[in-house]
Amino acid sequence: MYYLPFILKRLLPVATVVLSAVLLSACGTKEELKPFVPPVYPAAPEKPRFIYERSLMGSADVRKLTSEEKFKAMATGVSTAEQGLIKPFDVAVRKGRVYVTDTVARSVVLFDIKGKRFVEFGNRGSNVLLKPVGITISPSGEVFVVDLTAKSVLVYDKDGQFLRQFGSPEELSRPVDVAVSNDGRYAYVVDTGGVRSDWHRVVKYDAKTGDVVKIIGERSSGVGGFNLPMTIAIDSKDRIYVLDSGNFRVQRFNSEGEFDLTFGRVGTRFGQFSRPKGIAVDIEDNVYVMDASFANFQIFNEKGELLMFVGQRGSDNEPGVFSLPAGIDVDEDGRVYAVDQFFSKIEVFRPYGMKQGDGHAGVAPPKE
Repeated sequence: MYYLPFILKRLLPVATVVLSAVLLSACGTKEELKPFVPPVYPAAPEKPRFIYERSLMGSADVRKLTSEEKFKAMATGVSTAEQGLIKPFDVAVRKGRVYVTDTVARSVVLFDIKGKRFVEFGNRGSNVLLKPVGITISPSGEVFVVDLTAKSVLVYDKDGQFLRQFGSPEELSRPVDVAVSNDGRYAYVVDTGGVRSDWHRVVKYDAKTGDVVKIIGERSSGVGGFNLPMTIAIDSKDRIYVLDSGNFRVQRFNSEGEFDLTFGRVGTRFGQFSRPKGIAVDIEDNVYVMDASFANFQIFNEKGELLMFVGQRGSDNEPGVFSLPAGIDVDEDGRVYAVDQFFSKIEVFRPYGMKQGDGHAGVAPPKE
C-alpha cells in the first residue's frame, strides 16, 4: 500500500534542500551544506540529558533497500516501494520493536529495528481494526490495541497475529488507552466518556479472560475522580498513572485502584498542562507527559516534580519539532518515542550518554 500524504511529507524537506542547492549554484557560491548536528536537551549551558537520534516515518527507516530502490531514493528522496504512516496516534515499544497505531490507515505498524522489517497488521482478514488508538505491550510480548469505534480491545502476538478480543459497548463508552500490569494478569482500559456520559473511568479487566474485575473512578473534579481521562501507564511498582486531561492533572493509584498522588494543573508555565495527550513511565519511574499545546513532553520524577522538557513547536518537519504531538513511550534502555500526527512521524531521543548502536533499538552509524 502506498500513501500519497506520507510521500508528500517525505518529499517536501527534500525539495527544499534541492531548491536551496540549485539557488546556491546559480548564485555562483561555493558554500557547502553544514553537517547535521542533532539537538540536545536541555540546551547548553545545562548538562545534556537527551539527544535526538532519528525519526521513524516509513519502511525505508528500518528495512534494507535494494540497489534499485537506493538509486530511486537518492534521486527523488523517497523510495517507490516505501510505505509509511498517515496519522499515527500512539506508540508502544519493546526490545527494538516499535508498534504504532494509525487511525487513518486503520492498522498497527511495526518498525522492527533489529530485524529490519516494516509490518502492517490489523487491517485485513477477520477482526479488522476500525479506529485503533491506544496501544501497549504485555510482559509476554502480546500487543493490546484499543479500538475506539468497536469499543473493545484486540490482542495480537508480537508479529501481528490476532489472538483474542474483549470489551463491548455495554462495558465501554469511549475507550482510548490500555495498560497491562507487570505480571500480565490485568489490563486497565481508559474510558474517556464525554459530555453526555458519566463513564469517565478506568475499567480493570482480566487480561486473559476479558472479565471485568473492577471500575476505578467516576466523573468528578475531586480526588480520584476523572474528567475526560486520556491515557494510562504503569510503573515498576504496579502503580497506575492516569492522565486526567479535563482536570489538567496526572493522578496515581495503587494496583488496587486506590488514590495515591496527583500533580499538575492548568496553565502555561513549566510543570503545568494545557492540552495533555500522552503519558509514559520509564524504568526509574519518571513520568513523561506529552502536551499538544506546548508541543513538547515534560518529564517529572515519581513525586510529581518537574525535571525537564523536550521539544518545541514548529511549522517545518525538523528534529525535535512537533506540530500535533500525541502518544509517547519509553523503552527498556531509556530511549523516548514521541508521536507527531501532523508530520506523521515518531521522534526518537536517546539518553545522552548512550552510544547510537547501544540497546535494543540501537543502530550503529555507518563506517566512513
